[in-house]
Amino acid sequence: MSTHEHLQPRQKVIVGGIVLLAFLLRLVYLLEAQASPYFESPIMDPLYHLEWARAIAGGQTFQEGPFFRAPLYPWFLGTLLRFFGEGLLLPRVFQAGLGALTTLFTFLIARRAFEFRVGVLAALLVATNWVLIYFDGELLIPTLSIPINLGALWLTMRLAREPSARNAGAAGLTWGLAALARPNVLLFMPLLFGWLLWRARPRLRSGLLPALALTGGVLAMILPITFYNSIVGGDTVLISSQAGVNLWIGNNPASDGSTAIVPGTRPGWWEGFHDSIALAEQAEGRELAPSEVSSHYTGRALDFITGDPSAAAGHFLWKLRLFWMDWELGNNADVQFFAFHFSRLLRYLPPSLGLLGPLALLGLWMCRRRAGELFPLWAFTLVYMLSVVLFFVCSRYRAPVLPLYAVLSSFALFSLYDQVRARQWMPVGVSAVCLSALAVMMQQLPSKLDTTEAKGLWALGIHELAQDRPREAARYFQECLAVNPGYWIAHKDLGLAQQAAGDLIDAKQSYERALQIKPGDLQVSSLMVDLCIAREDLVTAEEVAARSLQVNSAFSLAYDSMSRVQIARKNWDAARAILGEGLKRSPADFMLNFRLGAIELQNDQPCRAVEAFGRAVASPQPPSQALLQAAHGAWKQAKSACRP
Repeated sequence: MSTHEHLQPRQKVIVGGIVLLAFLLRLVYLLEAQASPYFESPIMDPLYHLEWARAIAGGQTFQEGPFFRAPLYPWFLGTLLRFFGEGLLLPRVFQAGLGALTTLFTFLIARRAFEFRVGVLAALLVATNWVLIYFDGELLIPTLSIPINLGALWLTMRLAREPSARNAGAAGLTWGLAALARPNVLLFMPLLFGWLLWRARPRLRSGLLPALALTGGVLAMILPITFYNSIVGGDTVLISSQAGVNLWIGNNPASDGSTAIVPGTRPGWWEGFHDSIALAEQAEGRELAPSEVSSHYTGRALDFITGDPSAAAGHFLWKLRLFWMDWELGNNADVQFFAFHFSRLLRYLPPSLGLLGPLALLGLWMCRRRAGELFPLWAFTLVYMLSVVLFFVCSRYRAPVLPLYAVLSSFALFSLYDQVRARQWMPVGVSAVCLSALAVMMQQLPSKLDTTEAKGLWALGIHELAQDRPREAARYFQECLAVNPGYWIAHKDLGLAQQAAGDLIDAKQSYERALQIKPGDLQVSSLMVDLCIAREDLVTAEEVAARSLQVNSAFSLAYDSMSRVQIARKNWDAARAILGEGLKRSPADFMLNFRLGAIELQNDQPCRAVEAFGRAVASPQPPSQALLQAAHGAWKQAKSACRP
C-alpha cells in the first residue's frame, strides 16, 4: 500500500486501538504513580516548571529578564492550571493524551517512510515503552516536545514527494513551535534547507522557494520570542539563555557527562542558578546580562575543548557511550527507581533502549539505499543525538529519539521476517550476529556508574525531611548509605535529619563523613559550623569555616559561615571585616547585609545599621519572607534610633 492512500476501516480500528492502548497504559501508570511522594510535591526541574506555570496561571511575572529556559511547556502547563485548578493529576491526564498523540505520529511517520505494518508495530512499541510512559507522567518538557517533533518530522517527510512552499511552510511553523520547547532542534534546520535544494537538483531554483518557506515558518514562530526577550527582558536572546551554562556543564574538566551541576555551585535548582551567575560575574569583574553569562560559559567550554582536544574528544566519546548504554540516567530523579518502585505496570513492559537500540541501528543500515528520500528521518535522529552528546546526557534528553528508534526497529524486524520467509539465511545470520554484538555492547555498563537504589532512597529521605519527619528521613538515608557508602550528599542530609531529631553527636559524625568525601563543601560546612556553635565548639567551627572559605571564596555563604563564628566569639571587628570582604564580591547579598546590620545595631551604630538593613531589604534574593520581614523591622528600628 502506498503511503498516500487512505486507511481502510479495519486499519483505522487497529491504529485507533493502539492509540487507545497508549492512553490507557499511561492512565493506569498515573493512578499507580500517585503513591509517589513527588506526584503532588515535585522538586528540581518539575518544580521550576510548576512555579513558572502557577505564575502564568495567576497572571504574574515569574522571572525578570529574558527567558532562561524555553517557555512552551510552562505555557502549556500554566494554561491547564488556569482553567482546571491547582491539582496535578488532570494536567498529567492531558499529558497521557499527548503520549497517545506521540503513538499516532509514530505510526504516521513509519507508514509514510515504509508501510502500514511497519507503522503498526512502531506504534505498538511506543505505546508500550516504559520510559515514554514514565516521562508522560512527569512535569517535564519531553511530554510536549516529543509529539511536536514527530509532527514536524511527519510534515517534513511529505516534502520528499510534494516539495511545495505551502507544505514546507507548514513544516517550518511546526519546527519553530518545537524550538520553543527544546531549541536544539534548530541545529537540524540548515540540513533541511540543504536537503530541499539537493532534492531539486539540477533545478535548484525550484527547491529554493520551499527552503525559504521552511525558514520563514521557523522564524515566524521564534522571532516573537526574540523580540520579547529584547524588549521586555532587556537582552538579546534568541529563545532562552541557558545554552552556555549547559555547554559548560557537559564540557569541563570535572564533568562526568551526566550530572547537571556547574562546578563550584551548590546543589539545588535556584542555588545552582544564582551561583553560576555569581561565578561568571566574579570572573568577568562586572554585572552580566543573561546573554553575557551564557557567552562566558560558552567561552569556557570552548577553551576546555580547544585547550586539550584529546581530552575533549575522549569526553565526547564517553558521553556517546552514555547515550547508547542500556541504562536510564536520572537528572531530576532516579528514573528506574521511581518508575518501578511505584508502578507494577512498568515492570512488565518491554525493555526500552536494550530492545530498540540494536534494532534501530540495524534498520538504519537496511534502509541505506533510500537515504536521500528518508533523510529527514535518519538525519534528525543523528543531529538530535549529537546535540545531546555535545552538552550532557540524561534519560529525558534521550527520550525524544525513542519513537524514531521504534520506527527503524519495526522496519528491521519486518525486513528480517521477509528474509526468513524468502530463506535468505546469509543476511539473516549476519543480522543476528550484529544484533547480538550491539545488545552485548549496550549492556556493558561503566563500572563507575551507580546502578544501586541509592539516589532513589535518598530522594525519599529528602521528602520525609521536608515533611518534618526527621527519623523517617534518617532511615531512608541510612538505607541509601548501606548500598552506596560514598554518596556524600546522603551523609550530609543524614546529619541534617539527625540534627533535627536532636541527635547532635551523630549529626556531627555524618557531617564529618560528608566533608571527608567532599572537603570544604559549602552547604555541609555551613551546617557543621552551626552545629559546632550550638555545641559551643568554636575551635572546630572556625576550622571548618576557614576551610570552606579557602575552597569557596567566590560564594557569600562561605563568608557568612565565618562571620557566624566571629559573632559567636563576639569578635565584632573580625565579623565586620569578613562580612565586608564578602560584600565586595556580592554587594546585594541578603544575609551578609542582614548580619552586618545586626552587628551595627547591637554595637550602638544605628546609622550604619540603616545602610546595611536597607541593602538587605532591597536584595533581589531574600532567603525567606520571614527573614525579609525581620529585615524590614530591624531597618525601621535602626532608622528611628539613627540621629545623624
